[in-house]
Amino acid sequence: MAIQLIKEVLSPQIEEFSQPVGKNAYSFRLNVSTGHLDVVRNPGGSEVKIPDLSIIRIDDYQETVWSDKLLNFSWSSATPGHLICEIV
Repeated sequence: MAIQLIKEVLSPQIEEFSQPVGKNAYSFRLNVSTGHLDVVRNPGGSEVKIPDLSIIRIDDYQETVWSDKLLNFSWSSATPGHLICEIV
């Protein structure tokens, strides 16, 4: 009697996210040569460039978040180097 090995292949499920309609995009861009961090607020309806993970460009945004609330960013005085995000 032969032993047969069976391997299950789990296919990843496709998750569909709702489009960020009516939301503001907050994009973060880091200048690696100076250490300067830019937070760019793009109002709803404007185009947001999402970085391509296979083609890394120095001027691409590092991360983008969407919110229907106004976000206020500031640097922490208690913990230097920490960015505080406040929902207004």
